[in-house]
Amino acid sequence: MATPFGELLGRSTAEMNAELDDYVSMGVDWVRLDIHWTLVQPNGNGRFNWDQVDKVFNAIEDKGMNIVAVLNNTPNWVGSSLSSRSDQEAFGRFAAASAERYGDIVDHWEIFNEQNKHNITPQSYTEVLKQSYNAIKAVDGSDVVITGGTAAIPSTGNGMWGAVDYLGQMYDAGAKGYFDAVGYHPYSFPLMPSDGAEWNGWQMMEDGIRDAMVANGDGDKQVWMTEFGAKTTGGGQTVSESQAARMLRDAVDLAEDTPWAGPIMWFSYQDSSFEPGFGLRDGGGRTREAYHVFKELGTKDGGGHSAAPAPSPRPEPAPEVSPSPAPSPSRPEPAPSFGADTFVFKKAVMWETIRGFGDGDRIDLSGIDANASRSGDQAFKFIGSNWLKDAGDLGVYVDRANNKTYVQANTDRDSDFEVSIVLNGVHQLDASDFIL
Repeated sequence: MATPFGELLGRSTAEMNAELDDYVSMGVDWVRLDIHWTLVQPNGNGRFNWDQVDKVFNAIEDKGMNIVAVLNNTPNWVGSSLSSRSDQEAFGRFAAASAERYGDIVDHWEIFNEQNKHNITPQSYTEVLKQSYNAIKAVDGSDVVITGGTAAIPSTGNGMWGAVDYLGQMYDAGAKGYFDAVGYHPYSFPLMPSDGAEWNGWQMMEDGIRDAMVANGDGDKQVWMTEFGAKTTGGGQTVSESQAARMLRDAVDLAEDTPWAGPIMWFSYQDSSFEPGFGLRDGGGRTREAYHVFKELGTKDGGGHSAAPAPSPRPEPAPEVSPSPAPSPSRPEPAPSFGADTFVFKKAVMWETIRGFGDGDRIDLSGIDANASRSGDQAFKFIGSNWLKDAGDLGVYVDRANNKTYVQANTDRDSDFEVSIVLNGVHQLDASDFIL
């Protein structure tokens, strides 16, 4: 189970324990959750406050479940890109302190989360990984270090990195030997994991991620799917509850037949206001169909913990050596264009392709509510090539390497896009190219 730390902490100890008891009844082997650096060390004075983490981690350990601790987030006194040597070393000290604190509880460590979409270069991340690996192994050489689960982004551009490209650049920067397993988030919805589409997050794992590992001599290591799930409600692309349940079953079937597949961490247990729709339970606690599939699969062998990968030998210190779209929930048939046309969209779409967009053509988004959290029908705000931040932001991002232009928009409170339109070719668009 991949559960955000704050959501599992809950509003009371009783609420937290009730959720953990349900995990046990469902046959959960692994609980993956964060140790937020910003929570335990908000100031750069060297002091750590572990009180809240202690409460949650001790409760999980008491229930007999394994913990995958994600060393995550950056406090305000550290640069969010982790590009300086001092910031990388500070992260290493955070990793060392975490390993020392939880050495008897945690044996599996994931270093950051979806760093390929958070403005952390593969080179900077590799240095953070090295610092963390050495720090954790110095505390317990048998602990397992997992690379941060990368978001299943197909290609590099617009400030983000394609997952396969990111791993390849990590190897080029000297990451080999500084991890025991690769973390990855193979979201595929609305496709089944077994669908062979090249942009399918699961397919990217089977091909590109594994190819990179094998090419670099790491074919004996596992890929840990530290987040996997499907959205059934809320803004953007969704699937039915029965589809989400089938995706879970399909993923487990594939993993069971794949020697290099590590544990699958379902995101998440219950809907939150921040990311609704992914939970096995909705916000009111009602179980969805995937909950019952999870419980069936989790308890079919009578419980028991999955085998963990053996850590690699500790290496000798090595010498120092424009956004891309995230995986799509759907890919409709491309829309052809002939002459000066207006392409009208009445609802949020993901990965709709316009093949023949030309001079004079316009994209009509006036039928889409740009802010789902407000009443009425809101218009989009064109922000050019700036990163999406607020509900209603509409951006255009050129990927010259792949001869694509991406039109993306945010319709809710997070900074991810819920509208994604792909134009073949490189186009310099401004507000006049849209009906907002």
